[in-house]
Amino acid sequence: MRNIEINEVYTLFEEIKKLIKKGNDNTPTVIQPEIELPDLSVINELTDKLQETVEEVRKPTKTECHHIFSIASNKIFFSVIGIGVALLVCMFVIYYQREEMAMYKDNDLKYRYVKMQGEITSGEIGYLENIFDYKRDSVKIIRKQVEQHEKAVLEEAKRLEKARLKEQEAERLSREAENLKQNNH
Repeated sequence: MRNIEINEVYTLFEEIKKLIKKGNDNTPTVIQPEIELPDLSVINELTDKLQETVEEVRKPTKTECHHIFSIASNKIFFSVIGIGVALLVCMFVIYYQREEMAMYKDNDLKYRYVKMQGEITSGEIGYLENIFDYKRDSVKIIRKQVEQHEKAVLEEAKRLEKARLKEQEAERLSREAENLKQNNH
């Protein structure tokens, strides 16, 4: 489109002014400015390109997603740091839980040892604590002694239970024998 210059606009205004001065003359003089119409072929080309683009958009396309795990990415970096911190926290918790469990096992063994001894003095308790604190090899010996004692107690309990059952069986048989004797007379 052609730009209209200021001089052309000025001349158009002058011509309009002259026409107004003539005013009542019946001879109409119409002055038509020369205005060039824009080239419509450019608009047609743009419309064609727009339609081609719309058709391309409407076509189904296959989308491939690629996941890239790079330490340079903020999300990945902070995720790795977070997982590392969580792992360290878990390791510390497991370590302290393991120590606590070992302490509970030692206390259980001490209780079973005291129970095996029957009676124990405060001096023997101090000696037992020293063994568990400083002489871990002796703890294995104490564990074996306690396990042997518990096994012997269990066997003794089984033997006594068998003897009690046999005694009950003998009493039942002797009552049956007495009942048979009384029924036969």
